[in-house]
Amino acid sequence: MGVSNFMHSWLVLLESLATMALILTAFGIMLGRVKPGDAVKHFGAILGVTIVLMLTPGVIVSAWSAIPLWQQVALVGIEIGIWWWVRPPLRKRRWKEK
Repeated sequence: MGVSNFMHSWLVLLESLATMALILTAFGIMLGRVKPGDAVKHFGAILGVTIVLMLTPGVIVSAWSAIPLWQQVALVGIEIGIWWWVRPPLRKRRWKEK
């Protein structure tokens, strides 16, 4: 499976965000702003979210490329229908009568 430029950019962005989060957690421990017990809890959460966000594009791209075109069109139609159904209704503008 070829990796698209978007997917590569997504993974690079997530890697940078995860690195920054880990560095900020380390600075918080060193400066005494974050308790070591909280740091372990937050480190696990940061790592878990990063892993999920890194796996999501790969799963979506592989699933999308494995289905035929007519199913892709049907899925897009279903998504547009759900978006149209869920969005708030448009309000009719009331004009002031003189």
